[in-house]
Amino acid sequence: MNRTNIFLVILMVFLVQGNAQSLTDTSRFKFHGYFYKNENLEHKELKEIREFANTLVFSMVRFDSITSGMIRDIADGNIDKFAPSVFDEMNRRIELLESLDYVTVAEAPFYPLIRFDKFDNYKRTLMILKERVPWMDSLDYLYFWDEPDLNHIPGPEIMEKYIAEFKNVFPAVKVTTCYAIINEESLDVVPPDNYDLLMVDPYVLMNEASEHAAADFERFYRSRLALALEWVNKWDKPFLMVGDAFGSLSGEGKGFPTPEVSLWYYMISLTQPKCTGLLWFQYGYLKTAENITGVTIDGPPQDLMKVHREIAGSIFGRPSPLGLPWAISEEPPVPEIVKEAMKPGTDEK
Repeated sequence: MNRTNIFLVILMVFLVQGNAQSLTDTSRFKFHGYFYKNENLEHKELKEIREFANTLVFSMVRFDSITSGMIRDIADGNIDKFAPSVFDEMNRRIELLESLDYVTVAEAPFYPLIRFDKFDNYKRTLMILKERVPWMDSLDYLYFWDEPDLNHIPGPEIMEKYIAEFKNVFPAVKVTTCYAIINEESLDVVPPDNYDLLMVDPYVLMNEASEHAAADFERFYRSRLALALEWVNKWDKPFLMVGDAFGSLSGEGKGFPTPEVSLWYYMISLTQPKCTGLLWFQYGYLKTAENITGVTIDGPPQDLMKVHREIAGSIFGRPSPLGLPWAISEEPPVPEIVKEAMKPGTDEK
């Protein structure tokens, strides 16, 4: 074997060793959890969920309590007109999740202000929240806007202004949001530079009967995942994968994904060095939203919840070599052909 070939073999061994931790060590995953959609936040249920989820995206207010008058008050910067019980509920929700050691991601009640660019009213709203909802300073993240590429947001420069003002008032709270990236036009979407964390939600949306064979995975990957991953990797930001965990309430139209599909999300996430975790949309049921429901601890489909628990066990458990013949912290075995070539006195042939 000539020295060039020996060098290439040694280089291959080095690359495998060097890439193992960055691409296969699950300890770099920090987040696993849900978009939580039940109106009530109950301690008993949240404590059970905490056994396999450390992150919840939740609403600071009950959706069934929002009135058209409250929406007008938000747009006018007059949330100080809200009943004291509304602010009490905001504080209670954050305090409860913090007491259970969740990573808290609160959905922002700012839609009318940002959609119609009412910046002065927005600044007033932030100061009222600072005074009336002291628990907001304890949030880990604010979820600023849902699927901005679909929901007609202002340009990134305007959004950056709103995010910067939020961080000025709540400097300890980071900011995130989730992008859909559903077609090639979405690849041109530019996120505000001052987001701390991005999310992408390439849902499967398979309605036809399927055995989820290799062809199904390729179709899912090429139609949804590839676009989302191409987009999110353009930015120097960590990101979360948001997986599909919902179905139609009526049983018609979109069904729940199979357990195999959940594993697809997890396995693809493991190949992404910038991905720091996995969330699922959604947990529970929101009456005022679309005609969909999510997984629950006690309800169907339990086979899906079983996979979520298993994925959580991998993310929160000890780092695994994931099938490699040596542990991450150990030296990889040297191929016999390299050992033979490096013996003293071996002549070049």
